[in-house]
Amino acid sequence: MGVDRDEADVLRTAISRHRAFRVFEDGGATRSDVQMALDVSRSTAHRVVKTFESLGIVERQNGSYELTPFGRVVHAETERATSTIRVARLLAPLLRTLDATDEPLDLHAFDDATVTEPEAGDPYNPIRRLSALVAEASRIREFSPTTPDPAYQRTLYDRVQDELQAEILYPATVVDHLRRESADALERAINDGSLDVCVGDPPSFRLIIADERVYLGGYNEEASQLQIVADTADDDAVEWATRCFENHWEDATPYDVHLDGEQ
Repeated sequence: MGVDRDEADVLRTAISRHRAFRVFEDGGATRSDVQMALDVSRSTAHRVVKTFESLGIVERQNGSYELTPFGRVVHAETERATSTIRVARLLAPLLRTLDATDEPLDLHAFDDATVTEPEAGDPYNPIRRLSALVAEASRIREFSPTTPDPAYQRTLYDRVQDELQAEILYPATVVDHLRRESADALERAINDGSLDVCVGDPPSFRLIIADERVYLGGYNEEASQLQIVADTADDDAVEWATRCFENHWEDATPYDVHLDGEQ
């Protein structure tokens, strides 16, 4: 279904004049109010109000202009669309892999996310963000599509011997790698610590639920380096992440059963 010309005019105006909506948010506003708030000329303020009025966005009431019910809807939907595009741009390296999951993500759950990316001369910002969380959390639930950074893994092994409760889902290839590289440390973490490992087929992004905060990690095409970490304590994000983790955890194979199957 196409967009009618009138609808297209409303959309173009709402986007190009989105700051003008804020002038009317708290009630009536005059042309002078619009001129001062937008820091524009008198003629431009007159043109903005006239355009809004012609599109049914504002109406004159008692000497000033107010948003109509239609105008309030246009304002709300423009804000929502702008927010969605902003978050989608921030999470762009993750979108393809997130789309492939069985649990659709409402991007607005990451409206207030902290986004950590590599910087020029410092490609390790994202992994430091994750290492900091595992050093401080009391419980983590995690899946990862690739072998974790060695420094992160060492911190994990140390913390599960102390106070950290950890449930982690790895692909079989990662489990094989960890057993080759640090079998003793892995076995101690599982047998003597509080690390519970399952083996399965997680999505190609990294997910960590640390206490009540969610961390999403996106990798480069070779899955060799974190390109982005986005984290938030938003309730909807935590709920989504918990469902996503639990669904994959339930379908996974416990570590000891996996080992028995290899023998």
